Amino acid sequence: MLLSLAKKRSLPRKPALLVSCLLVASLARADSPGVRVEGGSSELRDNVLAHLNIDFESCEIPAWREATVMRKARQDTRRALQAMGHYQPRLELSMEWDNDCWTLVVDMEPGEPVRFRDIHVRISGEAATDPVFRELVEDPPLQTGEPLRHDRYEQLRRRLVRQADERGYFDSRLTEHRLEIDVLAGTADVHLHLESGPRYRFGPVSFEQDVLSEELIQRFVRFETGEKYDHRRVLGLRQALSGSNYFSDVRIQARHEEAEELRVPIRVTATPRLKHSFLAGVGFATDIGPRLRLGYENRRLNRHGHRYRAEMEASPVRSGIGFNYEIPLADPARERVNLSADFRREETDTSLSKRYRLGAAHMRELDSGWILTRSLEFEREFFTVSEQRDRTDLVMPGVELNRSRSDDPVYPRRGWRLSGKVRGAHDEFASSVRFGQFRGQGKVILPLLAGRVLTRVDFGTTSAKEVVELPSSVRFFAGGDHSVRGYGYQRLGPEDEDGNVIGGRHLLVGSLEYDYPILRQWSLAAFVDGGNAFDDYDEYEPAWGVGVGVRWRSPIGPIRLDVARPDDRRDDFRIHVSMGMDL
Repeated sequence: MLLSLAKKRSLPRKPALLVSCLLVASLARADSPGVRVEGGSSELRDNVLAHLNIDFESCEIPAWREATVMRKARQDTRRALQAMGHYQPRLELSMEWDNDCWTLVVDMEPGEPVRFRDIHVRISGEAATDPVFRELVEDPPLQTGEPLRHDRYEQLRRRLVRQADERGYFDSRLTEHRLEIDVLAGTADVHLHLESGPRYRFGPVSFEQDVLSEELIQRFVRFETGEKYDHRRVLGLRQALSGSNYFSDVRIQARHEEAEELRVPIRVTATPRLKHSFLAGVGFATDIGPRLRLGYENRRLNRHGHRYRAEMEASPVRSGIGFNYEIPLADPARERVNLSADFRREETDTSLSKRYRLGAAHMRELDSGWILTRSLEFEREFFTVSEQRDRTDLVMPGVELNRSRSDDPVYPRRGWRLSGKVRGAHDEFASSVRFGQFRGQGKVILPLLAGRVLTRVDFGTTSAKEVVELPSSVRFFAGGDHSVRGYGYQRLGPEDEDGNVIGGRHLLVGSLEYDYPILRQWSLAAFVDGGNAFDDYDEYEPAWGVGVGVRWRSPIGPIRLDVARPDDRRDDFRIHVSMGMDL
């Protein structure tokens, strides 16, 4: 028996549909009829359950209705099994009565599935030489010998159509799409032929917006008129505009029906964000205590895309005020200059610092995805560390590279972040001291069982004659919420003769943590932290902290509560509260 299927057949139901069915069933009356499927794999049973529908049947079913229900259930079961490639099942259906209601029982032996034999995918027209289509023809997702799945055949058919549209073959059509099934032989042959026609090219890009100059908005476009059309380039334009913070909504239309000489005009409609933004927030962290933040941002100072931000922070440990002015450059989505000024006062158990800073930074996203920042900063700092009181002036050029990737911005199960910065100052160039410094940080998140493993490393090294020459903001300290838990903020590092922590020239800190979800927004964690700040490599003595914690993915971001015990037992335990994204 040979079946030729050119139209869509019953397909395996999606998991979301199965969940919906189960939800409906759970809300049904307690005396509603039930369904039990026996035999076959769990995947087959789930698909049969998704196809069977007796939700509207009554427990008081008349005799004449039983035959109709059984006949329809047999048909639905066969369709569900055929969708998974089983065309010759043996079925026994019956009704079991209990407590004045009944259960439909389906006992099945699916038999051997039909298997794919020949996969004929043919491309003609300009797409025949397109590498993307050539790869699909040479290595199709359907393989000879695999069990027939109607949904996978449909996915391949839809993929051909979608891929042609995304690559600019707007005149393409499927001239042949057949699935031939020989039930007796247990084989299925796929015949797909796409006639692509010519590939269109990008035409002019026009914008419907009134907040940025035409010259600036056109710089967001990274393709030229006449280049071959590629939908990924269009998505890149949308992402660049959406990520610019100038617009709240961006819609892009490729109007291929208006194409002239195979050039597709692109129409962009961008809705501006509110020009003014105000920030007010309170928070708490063990390192700095309760914190108040106030801020204001002007997102569009002028049509050239300039903007600025002012922010104030107040807490028992750290307080300050800052201002940042941003200027977009040649590629406004990937390159900008930031001019900044700020004042910060920080008082810990180890030091007191008052720092004034002026800075300029050139930031650029490289083609590799790394963000390169070149900076020049002037800092004047008045500081006290132990019995030392001093003032330093530093002119510090610096270079930084950083990049991060994750599968979810709020609760990533897989992701990483790396950064490294080099900076320095010279006493012959308007600076009080001479030093060079590197600091690198890394964090990796990987899935393990139902939870996550989180690891981080923080390394720093400084070239300087004496640590006492350096201001406190340049020295390294360890301990605290994001360092070695179990110890107070900046309470680890080299000490003077009186036991006061004065900081070191080098830093090495690491952490290993396992996070296990227990509820939708809650998880438990166990961790070990280790490391220290030190002045000479042969003096490195890591301090250790171990503990457990709870995590809440709140509407304003992850909140962590940890209880940690230090290895030197200076405290029985220490509680750490912190907020912020995992990466």
